[in-house]
Amino acid sequence: MAAKYITIAREIKKRIISQQYAANEPLPDQFALAAEFSSSRMTIQQAMRQLIVEGLVYTRQGQGTFIRKNFLQLSQWDLSGSDYFGATKTWAHLGTVTSQVVHFELRFPNEKEQASLMINADAPIYDFIRLRLLNGEPMSLDSTVMPMNLVPGLTKNHLEASVFQYVQETLGLKIMGSYRVVRALKPSALDREHLVCEETDPVLEVEQVIYLEDGTPLEYAHCHYRYDHGGIVIVNNG
Repeated sequence: MAAKYITIAREIKKRIISQQYAANEPLPDQFALAAEFSSSRMTIQQAMRQLIVEGLVYTRQGQGTFIRKNFLQLSQWDLSGSDYFGATKTWAHLGTVTSQVVHFELRFPNEKEQASLMINADAPIYDFIRLRLLNGEPMSLDSTVMPMNLVPGLTKNHLEASVFQYVQETLGLKIMGSYRVVRALKPSALDREHLVCEETDPVLEVEQVIYLEDGTPLEYAHCHYRYDHGGIVIVNNG
């Protein structure tokens, strides 16, 4: 299960995007939020720090926490460069997120996968490709490998639902970080088939490794987004 401050941050983010909170008014104070969410002020402070990192809010000394005026400039398709909650959580406020399993097998890793996942050649991995859809519209084509010993019992049903939910809520693993490389590519045959794009359309690739709280690599993936349905938001709060 996700840490409580993450759950609170997601709910407040949903309210900001739906404009339940007015952009020219401070958010409810920490005492009010702590009472509403039955949590401590420390947990609320952690949630606010998460929203600051995502570029949605800022604080004024002695006045409270405010929504950034430019928060609506974050496209509904864009992902935070620091986000590692998975598509189901990231896009849930926009509608229905579904997954189609294109490929699923158990095999041994190649050299690149061994290095990225910090495993030996004889450590079996899950290899799966999923088409992620939002309200039935193709959003991304994700090619993922995971060590079998970290995610025992992974099935097609989990792939069609939420892998991160299974990892966190059923297996009790805590996801704490990611390393990402973003680049533009020409679409592959699979991209053209599943993302409904032309040979001349660029795709945005996010190559990433997701880590557990102790630094163990959980996932190595290549996620492809149509040029008109994806972006990475990098916020500089300095």
